[in-house]
Amino acid sequence: MATTSLDPGEGAAAETAPALLEVDDLSVSIGGNRLLSEVSLSIRSGELVGLVGESGSGKTLTGLSLLGLLPANASVRGSVRFDGVDMLRADGERLRRIRGSEISMIFQEPRASLHPSRPVGKQIVDVIRAHETVRVADARSRAVDMLGLAGLPNPRRTMDAYVHELSGGMCQRVLIAMALACGPRLLVADEPTTALDVTIQAQVISLLRRLARELDLAVLLITHNLGVVSALCSRVVTMYCGQVVNDDDAEQLLSAPQHPYASALVRASDVNLDQPDERGGITGAPADPARPPAGCRFHPRCPHAEDRCTERMPALEPAPRGGRTRCLRSSELALPGVEA
Repeated sequence: MATTSLDPGEGAAAETAPALLEVDDLSVSIGGNRLLSEVSLSIRSGELVGLVGESGSGKTLTGLSLLGLLPANASVRGSVRFDGVDMLRADGERLRRIRGSEISMIFQEPRASLHPSRPVGKQIVDVIRAHETVRVADARSRAVDMLGLAGLPNPRRTMDAYVHELSGGMCQRVLIAMALACGPRLLVADEPTTALDVTIQAQVISLLRRLARELDLAVLLITHNLGVVSALCSRVVTMYCGQVVNDDDAEQLLSAPQHPYASALVRASDVNLDQPDERGGITGAPADPARPPAGCRFHPRCPHAEDRCTERMPALEPAPRGGRTRCLRSSELALPGVEA
């Protein structure tokens, strides 16, 4: 079985740390359409948490909501607290101080996230000086150090490079350096390996794991790739149709998932290439969170659905083997994962 690659004691240390981020019953509507419903999750200092699900499940919208990066026509309910600060009710100036300095985000598509007409080093310097009163020379020196920390072989030369002169993997490392330049406590990484080949993916995963350990950094990894999750994360939150449907230890999720959708994701993934005959797709199309089906939102695609599943929305409750799950039949089902 593919398992997490955390060092011994990393998971236990995170479990004893205080909650750094607490999201409770977060609901987001845009243009009158509810796209997130009652999302609840937490992340502790130093913890690496995966946020997984198919495209359109609400992963990126959840990440953007944590930083208040929503359109003007968004309506938000619930609670998002970062180190005690209510992010949904903080004023613009407070949010600007937190973004980039205490919470950083790596967006999808590294090339699209960097300005094509400015040296990448200047962009990192601008981030540092936007949050701290430092001389340009000092900010530049720190930017060089961060590029080196991110694993770029010649950070001084990279400072003066433009996006078109760098590979996709190098651009991703520049974004990681930029995100960490002001010493944040939480990093939200949105699909940081999607545009990279397998070798570079492995390097970025190793880099994030090392930085999280060395900097005591909490990481929320948004991805659809369970192979990446198995290599990096100690805990996994699974989303479907704008809701959290499962929140579990990563090893538990992979070996014996407690929600039918989580099980389907594991079986459909490439997390265990040694058993290709066991892989299978998920029947049907993902539900639309703006027009969800009645009852359990996964029931139209679930092979274990019963009549009651169409009538009542299950709550996110403690699961039989720890964690939380949103399934009326969780105590009855023995769902397949990836065999050892």
